[in-house]
Amino acid sequence: MYIKIKPIISKEEFLSRAKAVKNYLSSSGKRYHVARFEGNIMYFQRLDAKSTKTTPIDLEMIYLAYEKLEHFETENFRPFVERKHSPARGLLIHLGLLEEL
Repeated sequence: MYIKIKPIISKEEFLSRAKAVKNYLSSSGKRYHVARFEGNIMYFQRLDAKSTKTTPIDLEMIYLAYEKLEHFETENFRPFVERKHSPARGLLIHLGLLEEL
């Protein structure tokens, strides 16, 4: 189980820190490379996958989940990030905003 580390950072701080990330691990240990940003949409590639496609994820929705949730299980994440729970959780862990209990 992953929980939020306090204090909560601002949305502006979150976006700034997230946009500086180049590589990170998902919560399940998969390696990701950040390919680019378009506004607050981050496009990432899974490095150990056969496909080289980039996948978009909305940083504002990840921040909203971070702001609203206390526990970050997949079922809690569903309203915020569709089918990208592990990469989203991994980004929050990479930024030092979540810890595993």
